[in-house]
Parts: sequence; structure tokens; C-alpha cells
Amino acid sequence: MQITYVLELLKPTKKKQNIFFNNIEQVTKNRQDIASKIKANETKLTSADFKGINLPSVVINQNIREVKSLYNRFKQSNSKKENIEFKPNQPICYNNQSYNIDRHIISIPLFHNGKCQRFAFPVKQTNRLQDLKEHIENDYKLAKGSLFYKNSKWYFAVTIKLENRENKGANIMGIDIGLRQLAVASVVNTEGKEINRQFHNGKKAGFIRKKYRFLRRKLGRAKRLEKINSINNKEQRWIRDLNHKISRQLVNLAVQEHVGTIVMENLKNIRKTAKSIKKADRNINSWAFYELQQFIEYKAKLAGIKIIYINPKYTSQRCSKCGKIEKGNRKGNLYSCNCGNRIHADLNASRNIAKKYLETICLDGNSLSA
Repeated sequence: MQITYVLELLKPTKKKQNIFFNNIEQVTKNRQDIASKIKANETKLTSADFKGINLPSVVINQNIREVKSLYNRFKQSNSKKENIEFKPNQPICYNNQSYNIDRHIISIPLFHNGKCQRFAFPVKQTNRLQDLKEHIENDYKLAKGSLFYKNSKWYFAVTIKLENRENKGANIMGIDIGLRQLAVASVVNTEGKEINRQFHNGKKAGFIRKKYRFLRRKLGRAKRLEKINSINNKEQRWIRDLNHKISRQLVNLAVQEHVGTIVMENLKNIRKTAKSIKKADRNINSWAFYELQQFIEYKAKLAGIKIIYINPKYTSQRCSKCGKIEKGNRKGNLYSCNCGNRIHADLNASRNIAKKYLETICLDGNSLSA
């Protein structure tokens, strides 16, 4: 399994951009020459066969590998064209030994002033970069990298080789996603006994929502639509960053506690869950809840943890200790049952989510104790 991270470069200087463009021009010419030689049955090619090309040898050798693969597909397609044709804006590709990533700096070899030189350039520090760094720190293998130009911006794409990990942990994590607490996790063992928990408070997110709602209203009266779009994007970036952090902490806990399955509610009816929010904010919150689940699922799968979605019916009304369903038992953040169970309402829901899944896999079908 492979995953590719596309990282945007901070705007290079004009000098660097000219060097990039010159190397791209040479890559296009080199690839066309390689295709011509392959068509002429010259298959044992090395960088030494292309003396007139002003590129680092590692780039030429990578071009040979790329074009051979493309040529095989071209032949299988039974195209009526004489040979492969390459558009001018070709990426500059590298094997995993020829580029280097150090924090937010990427260095690559390029041809300049008659010789091969190494150039370093910074990339934007985004969540993509953070995820890539986590993979590198966890000893995942880097694969191909490529520099390319698109829509007046420069990018560097990095491919990571991922092993299909299998987590054999038997414990279950139930995650309740909501407004007051953005996420509450309960980790239970196969007997349904809780062994750990984690809370992610939504107070700061609520403050940010109110702040941007106030700004949108103010700008709306002034009819500054462009500014409204700008702050909407800013709010979404903030929420996206928060969701990345929450999902990382939840999956780290799952790995720590030998969790084999994470269980969450199916959020198709998330608008009902978010009915306490003003209508103007429901779309962004519906998207944010769903995005948080997607981040959890993505990170969990990388750790070999299975994801299960269940019907959310009664998870907030059911007592996680005795199993009684009573709507009035939940009052705000407190869940209180006649059996003596008095706990945080969202923790009660997350326990129920985990246990609901456990009940489906219990062979005897008996209720689980708290």
C-alpha cells in the first residue's frame, strides 16, 4: 500500500524558479529521447547514454525507469500513435535516495551552471507535512519524490510505502462525537470493563464558532462577501487542524491500550445531533463531525485498527451500567440512573457505543456488566 503527500512549496525566488524550469525542459527532452531509444529496441540504458542532457544522473536514471513503465503501458494500449508523446510540463522525479526531508525543508539535486548542485527549499507547514513527518518518525519507507509546477504554484509530492499492519488487540474503543465534548472515548476489554478514557472538550471550538458567527453577521450587514468567504476558509482551517490533533490523540490511545476495533456512530443524521446550533452553522459543524471521523478512520487503518460504524439509536439514553433506556436520565452533561450510575453523559454514550458492538459479537448474547 502506498500513500502520496503533495506538499506546496513556499514561493521560490525568481532565480530558483528559472533553475526549476530549465531542469523541467531538460526532463521533457530526456524522456522523449528515452522513448525513442526504447522503440529502437535499446533497453539497457543508463545516464551515460544521454551525454547532451543537462540533468543530474539520478534524475536521468529515474526518467529511464519511469519511461520504461509508461512505454509498456503504451504498447499494451494498442495506440495508433507512433510513440509516447510528452507534454512540456513534466515533473522532475527522484528515487528515495536522492532527496532529503529535514523538518519543513526538502533538498534535491538540480543541474545549474554546468554542474549538479543541491538545492534546499521550504514547504508550507500544513497537516499533510505533519502526517508525513509522523510516518518518517515511525520508520515508514520513503518512495519516489517529484517536483512539479501547477496553477502557478510549485509542489513536491512524496510517496510513502505502507505495510499492511494488523493490530491483534482485543480491546474496543467507543467514541462519542458531539458539541460540548467534541469527542469522548471509552476503552473497554472483552468483558465490557472500562480500562481507559479520553475527553476532548468543545469549549474553545464553541468560542471560535461564536467569534466567526459574529464576524459573518457584521460583514454580512456591510455586504463584504469576499471577506466572509475568507473568514469561512480560516475557520475551516482551524477546525481541520483541531480535528487532526484530536484524531491523532485518540488513535495514539488506541494503540497504547491494544485496541483492535474502534466503534463510532453512523453520522448520516448529524443535523439532528447538531439541532442546538443555529442553522447558519449547521453545515460547517456537519462537515467538521464527519471530517473528524474520517481522520480517525484514516489514522486507525494505518495502525491496523478496524473501524466499525453503528446505529446511534439510544446510545445517549441507555444506562451503560444496567441497560435501562430512559430519555430523562440525561440532563446536560450528567447522566443519572436509578441503579446508581452517575457519570458524564458523553462518557456514558461512548461506553454504550463500545458495548453495543461487543453485544453483536458475543456468542451467548448475554448483557455485559459495567
